[in-house]
Amino acid sequence: MLHKISDFCKKIDTIKSQSDKLYNLKYNNPKTPERDAEVNHLIDDIQYMCKMIGNDNKPYDITKEDNFYDENGLPKNFTDKFRDEGI
Repeated sequence: MLHKISDFCKKIDTIKSQSDKLYNLKYNNPKTPERDAEVNHLIDDIQYMCKMIGNDNKPYDITKEDNFYDENGLPKNFTDKFRDEGI
């Protein structure tokens, strides 16, 4: 998994929100060319987000999320790349 669980869940929530908007737009509004264009846009957007989630098929590494950040929220190895080994 390339992103954190919280990001994954937010993406799912966004898809649900877009889905509700699509349903409401399609079935609770009169048919117009503008409405149809927005319906098509929402369908494309939802399909794109689903493909993005579906293509993220790497295994979730629980140690990565739990051990990567310190108690201040900074990456634990943040300063390692700035450390001069000769000092």
